[in-house]
Amino acid sequence: MTENPARTAFYAPVAQANIADRMYLNSSAIQSHALNEKEIARQRELFVRTPVMDGLADRLKAHGVIALVGPKGSGRRITAINLLAEIGLKPREVPLDEEDAGELLGPPDMGYIVYADDLANKPKPLRDCISSARKRGLLVFIRVTPDVWRRIAVDGVQEISVTPAPALRIFDRHLACTFGDAKARDWSDSPGIVDCLRSAGPRDAVRLAGLAEEAMAKAHGLQELPVHEVLQAYKNWEEELEHIFSAQSDDEHREGRNRALRLAAAILEGSSPASVFVAARELSSLLDLDAEAGHGLVGPSTRKRLEDISARCDDGPVVFSRTAFASATLDFVWTHWPQLHDDLRQWFRQVAQKLPGDGSLIADRVADLAIRQRHFGMVHSLATGYLDDSGTFDLGVALVTRVAMSDELGRTARRLLYDWSRDTPSRHSAVVVACSGPLAEAFPRMALTRLKHVAITNDPGIQRKLVDALTDLAGKPQLRRDVLDELVQWLNPDAPEQRRAVAAEALLSILRLCEPDDGRLLMVADSDPGWRQVLSAAWRALLKSPASEKDVVTGVGQWLETAAQADAPVSTVVAVLGSVPRSAIDESVLFRAIYAWVRETPGEAVVSRETIFKEVIDSIVAGSGSATRESMSVALMMENGADD
Repeated sequence: MTENPARTAFYAPVAQANIADRMYLNSSAIQSHALNEKEIARQRELFVRTPVMDGLADRLKAHGVIALVGPKGSGRRITAINLLAEIGLKPREVPLDEEDAGELLGPPDMGYIVYADDLANKPKPLRDCISSARKRGLLVFIRVTPDVWRRIAVDGVQEISVTPAPALRIFDRHLACTFGDAKARDWSDSPGIVDCLRSAGPRDAVRLAGLAEEAMAKAHGLQELPVHEVLQAYKNWEEELEHIFSAQSDDEHREGRNRALRLAAAILEGSSPASVFVAARELSSLLDLDAEAGHGLVGPSTRKRLEDISARCDDGPVVFSRTAFASATLDFVWTHWPQLHDDLRQWFRQVAQKLPGDGSLIADRVADLAIRQRHFGMVHSLATGYLDDSGTFDLGVALVTRVAMSDELGRTARRLLYDWSRDTPSRHSAVVVACSGPLAEAFPRMALTRLKHVAITNDPGIQRKLVDALTDLAGKPQLRRDVLDELVQWLNPDAPEQRRAVAAEALLSILRLCEPDDGRLLMVADSDPGWRQVLSAAWRALLKSPASEKDVVTGVGQWLETAAQADAPVSTVVAVLGSVPRSAIDESVLFRAIYAWVRETPGEAVVSRETIFKEVIDSIVAGSGSATRESMSVALMMENGADD
């Protein structure tokens, strides 16, 4: 049989590798979080205040836009989040990539954190963003590195240098939030911890705190702090793994299968022993290792085999005994066996297909590995492979989403989605799903830009998916303003007809959304004082849209009838519809809808339909010019013509 070089290398002694530039980051340190109320509260609890905060609120209010300049990991994000929250604004993150439009949309109670680290030499998106912010009176922090700011600095924007808090204080604060002040001090006073963080940065401190929390969770009531274990985990278990993978065996195939089991446990830690051993068998087969006799029935028990790789399955799922040993194992093999990269990527695909119930876990582990190794090629090849198979399509979306929300590979992943949205119709389904999930909640402006490009499709199936996705996004209170503002722009008369058609259908669907339990109109529940104007603008855009007049009339009738049935505030419905018209044509269509509703709707009403009718008509007349009488006559003539 021909020797397989990958297999031979897999059980060969470890060669010395240059690992000086290795980055040891875990997912809690690299993954961006959607800034919902829970995450904002967490960021405020973890914040270590620094002198940069002194007077920062007054300077932001005075200048409107401030650049927080500092290296990545210096605390720019958490500083901006805390400052905006302190002055009563909801922080909203906006990553600016070079292909993005810089316009800011959203409610006025938002404060914006604009990421400009990836703009390189193209300042236009940032200039557009600042112009948009000043036009709308929005408060904005620009998060940017010194090198990028030197190339794209915008005149009139004040620059503030961010100096990070001491790493030991950040470490102590994180543990205090988890274990309390006393236990946190025990950790922070440890000489090993002090020495480790002496010259470290904020990200190192956050990572070390996360490792300490994981070690304590695995300690099962151990009284002594597992400081040594945490410090070894911080070094990614390099010496331990060097020793393990340098071990020689007389039976090369057995040694190869043992290493395959280690990798399977690493990619599937937290899953069942059955899944781990299936994955190990898949990898062994892929590397042409001889199969075990009886598929493992001959030889040591499952428990003993797991003990041999420092793992256990006491409570069912397989876990390593050591802290963060799974990620360290994957990093070690990926770094020391580059000739195995293609085999490992193929294995990641095969095991996801073989074990669909573990798919999300595999996607998470692969994403974290790719981010730690700064290897977008791994993400791209796996994601496209997953997307091409209906059984793993969701995994492909999850993989791209996870990476797109990271600092390390986020720009490249977001660019991939952008390219797919414009140039690759076969990937439009993936773009729609990715940009209507967690990625949209974290970065709505970015997600809507990509959906806008997909919306010029001629594919009815994709158009339907877009309408459903936009409707679902608008159902989330924090995204409603963004979605409605965006769709009104899509209805611009100069926009492509396909996009206008999608926007019209989506807007009608959104405006007619009701609470599933009690039938109340969802869009009128917002208490934002500017929300009525947003709703009026949406209805106004629909009057000029490709939507059929019949659909618009039906939608207006639904709004009026929900008010009549006390499922929507009469005052809100009257105020919104009353301020919709801007021309005689607008008024005539709206009058016709109102007349049709009051004349044709059967059944009892909680609130008199005639009363609502009069209030809406009076509201329109009060806000209109001389065209009102003419438009009312036109509407009545149209109604009479329809009756004839």
